[in-house]
Amino acid sequence: MDATNGDIVVGYDGSPEADLALRWAARSASLARSKVKVLKVDDRYDAQWIGSDREPEGELAARVESLLEEVGAEGQLERRSGWVVPELLEAGRDASMLVLGSHGHGRVAEALIGSVSQHVARHAPCPVVVVREPAPTTATRIVVGIDGSGDSADALRFACRRAELTGEVVVAVRAWKIGPVLMDHQGLLPDTIGTTTEDNELLLAESVAGVRADHPDVTLLEEAIPVAPGRALVDESRTASLVVMGSRGRGAFAGMLLGSVSHEVLCRAHCPVAIVR
Repeated sequence: MDATNGDIVVGYDGSPEADLALRWAARSASLARSKVKVLKVDDRYDAQWIGSDREPEGELAARVESLLEEVGAEGQLERRSGWVVPELLEAGRDASMLVLGSHGHGRVAEALIGSVSQHVARHAPCPVVVVREPAPTTATRIVVGIDGSGDSADALRFACRRAELTGEVVVAVRAWKIGPVLMDHQGLLPDTIGTTTEDNELLLAESVAGVRADHPDVTLLEEAIPVAPGRALVDESRTASLVVMGSRGRGAFAGMLLGSVSHEVLCRAHCPVAIVR
């Protein structure tokens, strides 16, 4: 988990995706012995389209309480009126993480599916987890994208802290795109292929070494894959319980708050995705 001691904040709108996110957050809070703050924002923009459709306070609170009791976690519902993204970002200031469903419902969500998750992942002051059901629900692998950046180092630490609580295996993945490869006149691959592989394997080993020493009880595996990073992590997500990435990689342009690989995996992964900064 994140190093801070704040509550886990869940953005909740009553959709099936939000229920899934709340269950994931509640299980995480139970493991970490922390609390869940369930934030329901009655969005002003959505209200302009659909009018006043607020779910009665008592019914919503009872539903949230039932979901929390189902997992055995402590938490409470907080209901606000305003703009969804700013309210979630404000709540994230004192949170250990923000947890969201992969998309919500309502007219705005139909037009811009996943827009809240995307905006929060770009700007949140804490780790953001976007939850979707893992392809195999029994998966016990936490996959981490490694590129040698400070953000990916933070992502690996986040994954190891979680694995200490869940008992899962952490798989550190270093992926890179080879690009076109031209054989020589003898039909042999150029020596640079081997050199590039060795360089990436070394970067991975160096990135993992210090974190492994800090988390000796975690099984930490390494995988170096000569495949485009986004594609590699999406493929790895098919057998993972969680994919963890830094918000930006080494190649991100100044001012970008979510790297292209993080964006791709956030949209296409087959399991929950954590964006760490």
